[in-house]
Amino acid sequence: METLPYHPLLEISKKEVEIVRRHLNLDINTIKKNLDAIEEWGKKQDHLAEAFKYLDRNMLERLHLLGRGSVEMTKTRIDKLLTTRGMLPEICLNRSVEEFKDISESVNFVILPKLSPTDQSRIIVTQIRNLEKFSLIAHMRYCFMIAEYRMNFEYNMSERHILDLQHVNSVSAITKLNPILLKKAEILCTGGYGIRISGIHILNAPSFVDKIVFLIKQGLKEKVANRLQVHSSYEELHKEVPKDVLPEDYGGDLPSCSKLEEQWQSILKTEEAQNLIGICNKLVADETKRSAFKFNEEYLGMPGSFRKLTVD
Repeated sequence: METLPYHPLLEISKKEVEIVRRHLNLDINTIKKNLDAIEEWGKKQDHLAEAFKYLDRNMLERLHLLGRGSVEMTKTRIDKLLTTRGMLPEICLNRSVEEFKDISESVNFVILPKLSPTDQSRIIVTQIRNLEKFSLIAHMRYCFMIAEYRMNFEYNMSERHILDLQHVNSVSAITKLNPILLKKAEILCTGGYGIRISGIHILNAPSFVDKIVFLIKQGLKEKVANRLQVHSSYEELHKEVPKDVLPEDYGGDLPSCSKLEEQWQSILKTEEAQNLIGICNKLVADETKRSAFKFNEEYLGMPGSFRKLTVD
C-alpha cells in the first residue's frame, strides 16, 4: 500500500511505483477502496472463499495491478487464476524449495534486480546449463513458484524474458520442448495471472534456432509470439534493454547471473520465503462449490476440454 515490503533482490523505487499507478489511473485512496470491494466480493464466492483467506492485502494489490486497476477485471483475474491453478496441479501445486535444490545444475533462472526504465518491466534470464539434465516440467514448476513468491514484493508493468542458448548445441533440444506443456504455461501466465510479456529475447542461438523458435511460438498467443526476437549480438539486445539493468554476462553493469542466482538460492532458503511459498499451495478454487457447466461455459467453451490436455 503506502510502502512496499522490502526485498534485497527486487529493487523498486517510489518513482517506479508512482509510474505504475499513474499508468493505471490509481492513487492510494482508490486502491484502498477497490481492495475493500474485492475482499468483500471474495468472501461471498463459495468456490473462492477458502482461498481468499490466504490472499493478504499485499498480494491482492498485485493482482489488482494485473487486473489493470479495474475492480471487475481483478475479480475475473482472481477467479481465473485460482481456477487455472487447480486445473494445472502438475505445474502449480505441492511445491517446495527443497524440490528444486538441484535445479541449478541444468538451468540458471534469474530474476534481475532492476526494472527496465523503458517500460517498467521485470527482466528474467534463463540460461540452459545442461541439456541432458533439463526437464521442462521441473523448470515450469520452479518458474511459477518464483513468480508467485515475487507477487508479495513486485510492482511492475510487464515481464521481459531473455533465453540464453549458449550451451544448447544439439538438435535433440527440440525433444525437450513439449508444445502442450508450453501452451499450459502460457494459459497460466497470460490467462491466469494476466502477466504481460513485453518481449522474449533469444541469445547465443544455435544454427537450428528456427526449429526451437517454431516450437516455442506454438505455445504462445500470436501477440506474444510476435515479440520474440533472436539477437545476433549483445549490442542488439542493448537496443531493447539498457545495459544498466543487465548482468555482466551480457555486457551490463549488474553482477553476473551466477552471482545473482546464488543470492536467490540463499533467499529462498529463509523461513519467510518458504512460508510464503507454502501459502501459495493453498490458492486454489474449490470447484465442488461451483457448477461444472458454468466453469466450462465461462472459461473453456466446451465441457472437459481443459482436462483432456495431457503431457507425455
